[in-house]
Amino acid sequence: MKNNKTDHLLDILKNINNKSHLNKYVNFLESKENSLELSEYILNISQEKGLKKIDVINNANIYRTYGYEILNGKKLPSRNKLLQICIGNKFTLLETNKSLTLAKLGVLYAKDPRDSIIIYTISNKISLIDTNIILDDHEFNPLV
Repeated sequence: MKNNKTDHLLDILKNINNKSHLNKYVNFLESKENSLELSEYILNISQEKGLKKIDVINNANIYRTYGYEILNGKKLPSRNKLLQICIGNKFTLLETNKSLTLAKLGVLYAKDPRDSIIIYTISNKISLIDTNIILDDHEFNPLV
């Protein structure tokens, strides 16, 4: 289900009929005011779960310095590192896919065998360690 903002943007886009308006629309999408930063999103979700930055980093099993760089918006993580953060901190599938979208890393795809395992582990609240074991059992590269 799309959110209201997406539906509203789609309505605007459908009514654009010249390049000038298209350029304004694209500039708006690229502007800082329109986009939620990945780091902000991760921190918002984490705060809702009662987690501090150090908890997020430890739960994700990533290096402390690198974790702080991600959470402070100085670095964008790889897809696997972002999945480590999401799974390690018990993000829902919706929260995980939103994180992947904000990072422009592509949502989890049910037809992809590796992604389907990750979807299964997220949906069943399976730990990061057990997710890696299941991936390895199916001869896929682990997240860590």
